[in-house]
Amino acid sequence: MNMQLNQPQHLSHPPEPPALLAPTSDRVARTSLLDRAAMRVGLWLMLWGSRPASPTDALERHRRRVFHAQQREKYEADAAYATRLWMHGA
Repeated sequence: MNMQLNQPQHLSHPPEPPALLAPTSDRVARTSLLDRAAMRVGLWLMLWGSRPASPTDALERHRRRVFHAQQREKYEADAAYATRLWMHGA
């Protein structure tokens, strides 16, 4: 085994002295114009895709949800009836 793993590490200073860091006023944008445009288009598409649905679409989704709930209740009732018949030997 390597005994250096058990030795405590002394971190008494930051990895780079603060004097060597670049000043914030001299920094240049790291993304190109094309990348920034692509990010804006992507953001616009995400916002457009999450827009509220029209009232007719919302009504149709509600009708489908109610229909599927009714179908599921009917199926569960039929399954429960079949289970009772099977358990009681009818």
